[in-house]
Amino acid sequence: MILRLLSAWLLLVTGPAVWAQQFSFSLGVNTGITASHTMDKGIDRDPRYRQYYNVKFAPVGLNLGVNYEFIGFVVSPSLINIGQNAYVINTFDGQDGLRSLNLRYLNLPLAFKVHIINLAFLKISGIAAVSPAFLIDGSETITHNETKLTFPTEVYPILPPGYTVEYDGVVVPAVEGLVISEKKDFRPMQVFAAMGVQSDWDITNNWRVIFDLRFNYGLMDPRSDDYLNRLNTYQTLYDMPGKRTDMFVQLSVGIARYLEFEKSDQERKKKLKGTTRQYVPTNSPYRKPRSSQPRG
Repeated sequence: MILRLLSAWLLLVTGPAVWAQQFSFSLGVNTGITASHTMDKGIDRDPRYRQYYNVKFAPVGLNLGVNYEFIGFVVSPSLINIGQNAYVINTFDGQDGLRSLNLRYLNLPLAFKVHIINLAFLKISGIAAVSPAFLIDGSETITHNETKLTFPTEVYPILPPGYTVEYDGVVVPAVEGLVISEKKDFRPMQVFAAMGVQSDWDITNNWRVIFDLRFNYGLMDPRSDDYLNRLNTYQTLYDMPGKRTDMFVQLSVGIARYLEFEKSDQERKKKLKGTTRQYVPTNSPYRKPRSSQPRG
């Protein structure tokens, strides 16, 4: 795989020889799912939570690609939903509620592909991408029963009425959908780095089915600087200080219309532009007209 990537890069930078005689353009739509993991050091050491994996929808996206013999490029803007949920755990290690994180982005991945398998009807490619993502909506809420939880002692001064400190924890009232953070508490933009695999199946002469599986890694803490300042000074009741990184696996399935082009035909067509000569594709079953008079 590494040798194939290096070979493709060398071909790319050494000149026109990289471009195969045939190439194709494709434009389509896709849908899919995401499975998120929020790596949060604060939650990891907070006895009030136990994270669990959940699946969310990436409801719709576009797919614009170009494929050459060895490599390809693809742009696939899409809406994605990410964020890992967690159970609320009481002082007796029982589940007493749910903490929900939901982030919706307009994701704009720009990807480079190296074809590992390149058949007439199938391409399987390794893929690497960088994805700027723009926040559309974001929220983090908590719901729990009346129970006893372990709060850090640093937040005792900001406990609201009804929260009673005892020797082994804090007795809390039931809450429903209490907002921990909202859209303004998250960065308006995130950047993801991604790696994965894509397969393109040509089901007809003009239509292609695309399966795309990628692992995405967030390069920045998704929370705003203002929220992080409050977090680090223990001004957030249900959070503890710690760095957060969003990671998710995205599986997309799409269908695209594609067009095949012959490079030699394209070059000949450019050369004939502005002349009275007729353009005839190289694979035409008809003979080309004579360019000179017969001898004799």
